[in-house]
Amino acid sequence: MSNWANGSDEWTRFIVRQVLASGRPLDVDAQEHAYSLFRQEKALDVRTFPTEEPLVLIEREDEALEPLTLTSLSRVEGVNALETGGVIEPHEGLTILFGENGTGKTGYSRIFKALAASRTADEILSDISVASPQPQSATIRYSLGAEPKTYMWSGQQGVAPFTRMSIFDSPSVSFHVDDDLEYVYVPAALALFNHVAAGIKSVQSQVDASISELRSRSTGLLSRFGRTATVYPLIETLGASTDLEDLKSKADFGADVETRIGELRRTVAALEADTISSEITALARTERALKQAAALATTVAGFDGNAFSVERDKLADLQNDYRLFRAALFEAADLPAEPDETWNSFVQAGERYKAHLSDLDVHDAERCLYCRQPLVGPAAVLVGKYSEYLEDTIADGITVSKGRLTALGAPLFAAEVADIEAFLRDHADEDPQLTYQAALERTVSTHATLMDACKANENNVGGEASNIDSEARAPLGIDAQTIQTAQPDALTLSDAVTAASDRLVDLRQQAATRDETLAAKQKSLVELEAAAELSKSWSEIELHVRDAKQADRLALLAKPMPTLQRNLTALSKAASDQMINESFDALFAAERAALRAPEMRVEYIGRKGKAHRRKVLTGKHRPSAVLSEGEQKVLAMADFLAEARLAGISAPVIFDDPVSSLDHRRINEVAQRIASLAESTQVIVFTHDIFFATTLLNLMVSSKRCSYFQITDEDGKGHVTRATGPRWDTLNNIKAQINETIQTANSEEGNARAALIRTGYDWIRSWCEVFTETELLQGVTQRYQPNVRMTSLPNIKTAALPAAIEVVNRVFEEACRYIDGHSQPLASMNISPSLTGLEAHWKELQEARGAWFKADG
Repeated sequence: MSNWANGSDEWTRFIVRQVLASGRPLDVDAQEHAYSLFRQEKALDVRTFPTEEPLVLIEREDEALEPLTLTSLSRVEGVNALETGGVIEPHEGLTILFGENGTGKTGYSRIFKALAASRTADEILSDISVASPQPQSATIRYSLGAEPKTYMWSGQQGVAPFTRMSIFDSPSVSFHVDDDLEYVYVPAALALFNHVAAGIKSVQSQVDASISELRSRSTGLLSRFGRTATVYPLIETLGASTDLEDLKSKADFGADVETRIGELRRTVAALEADTISSEITALARTERALKQAAALATTVAGFDGNAFSVERDKLADLQNDYRLFRAALFEAADLPAEPDETWNSFVQAGERYKAHLSDLDVHDAERCLYCRQPLVGPAAVLVGKYSEYLEDTIADGITVSKGRLTALGAPLFAAEVADIEAFLRDHADEDPQLTYQAALERTVSTHATLMDACKANENNVGGEASNIDSEARAPLGIDAQTIQTAQPDALTLSDAVTAASDRLVDLRQQAATRDETLAAKQKSLVELEAAAELSKSWSEIELHVRDAKQADRLALLAKPMPTLQRNLTALSKAASDQMINESFDALFAAERAALRAPEMRVEYIGRKGKAHRRKVLTGKHRPSAVLSEGEQKVLAMADFLAEARLAGISAPVIFDDPVSSLDHRRINEVAQRIASLAESTQVIVFTHDIFFATTLLNLMVSSKRCSYFQITDEDGKGHVTRATGPRWDTLNNIKAQINETIQTANSEEGNARAALIRTGYDWIRSWCEVFTETELLQGVTQRYQPNVRMTSLPNIKTAALPAAIEVVNRVFEEACRYIDGHSQPLASMNISPSLTGLEAHWKELQEARGAWFKADG
């Protein structure tokens, strides 16, 4: 590994150096240092760390593990439906936990699997039948080396040092048969590869995290730029490929940029508010008023005041003459009143009626138009005077004069002044006043004065009853100088009209191009704001681009890391071939032979710096597709035991129902292997197979390294009792029980002695059965054994059988009379056995056994 590290980067060399020196995985500080060194080595950061010198080979010795021994499991609560109070005290050799299906064995095995973090450890549930399940807990006492310890378990998974325990169960068969398994035990030297791989992985993870962080940082830059700005796509795609010099050239760093932005904003606001339209409307009103005013001033200036006064005087004279003529003409007519306008209208009406009759050719000049009486005498004279009156030339002169006066004042009356007056009202309080306001006001005032004068004088000269001489006639009301001033006012107002019209044309042209102007100004504003924002955000932009470039560099630098891992895997595989695989091959072959498992080829592969093994048959078939269930189980057990023995077993080995689906022959082979393992290792076996349990007990008779526990559900699920086993009775054990019973009976009297004597006969009866099975019949047939051992048949001492049978059968029959398990006839029920008889019978049986051993088979 040192040579491999010396050919790699400095950061890799640092990881290897740390792992070799400590023999442990890198801690958090060392992982951070490795990543920092990686960044400095790749010129991502300023170099501050010293150079990592080449490694010198370090010799290490693996530390021996202190043996772990379980001494008790008690106070179990909240595990499945197990009762509280059960106590299991494993033997330092073999411990058998026997119980039928559903009695609670699995609950205890699940605790051990959780502690060991077994491959097949599953979730532990509390009693599902209760509404409020209890928390999981148990007390585990154990010794580590010579030191006793206690651990209070509360549901934890994978607790050291219990993780060193090896556990085999039915679900693990598929792992050991078909899966590519990583070794549970890895030698300390080989484990260093795993630590180095983890260190490299930590650097790779930090690289990946840095890349993710650099690429996911949210700058919020895009929201600061208008979508229509030319720089928007550049900000939107801001990254490692961004040309910063080109982007910077689009920024505006000017000190007055905010002032320029403000001016543009005001211009745009004015264009958006469309004030030109309102200005055009107001100016059109002004133009219209000024045109009326200019025309009015021209009319005022063109008014001939002298001609109007002369004509007015002439009309007055004519009217006066006409009144005198009329008075003289009708002086003798005896009119009821003076001939006024009413009378004049009467006369004119008669004339019109006369003309009407003439048109109809029915006029009779000799008759009165009104009364139709003949016109004679004074009446005819009066009617003649009417005609003379109407045909008077003075009346014609009056009509002509009135026409001339009307013609002279007509322009004044025809002039439009409504817009002018409204304009003056709107600008009455304006300050400063308009340049043409004085001319406008004079024009309106002069026009009003002339209008009043014309109306007044017209009234004065229009009545027939008025008789005003020239001195009393109404004056015109305005002097000639004022009328003459109207001419320059007309020129002033005409100039104002021209200026307003020109301005109106200009505004209308601006209005026609307002949308184009507004769009251009808005575009200019967006570009200027974007340029200003570029300058303000430039440091963030540079940082973002730098981060993006660093992320791309990190991604490129991370590409060789998988290759680095593969190289380490290859190196680890080569080391594991030397340190593990060759040893595993030998151990697996031995275990496979001991268990009579099928022949199998093991391939060794490496993945991610770790050693794996795979079992294959010819043609690369999966073993489970070819082997029977029983073959798979013993193959898995061989793999399991070989793996457990790799490091030298220093912790308990636990088997959970290891012989299900095995035939009787394989059960015996598995039992023998487990029994041999228990000679030097603590072994715990959970089983419901009575034949397997009794076989194990028989195999452990000589060493006595065995404890047997019965698990039942009679007094609660998982009830544990220590027992002698379903077939744990041996002659020596029973002999001890009989001797102790006789000795105790000798010290008792009365009913106590009688009860002990019956117990002694019970043991004698058992001794007879065991003696018959194991010695007289040489174990050819035994209880709980699946087969008849025909190979032991020649060992039976047939010549000595009659004598031994006579003694054993007689004493057996006698013993049956005194035990509670057999009913007795009434004649013998009250006959109590004696201690002397018990001792005599026991002596006979021992003598019969001694004679049996001395006999020649």
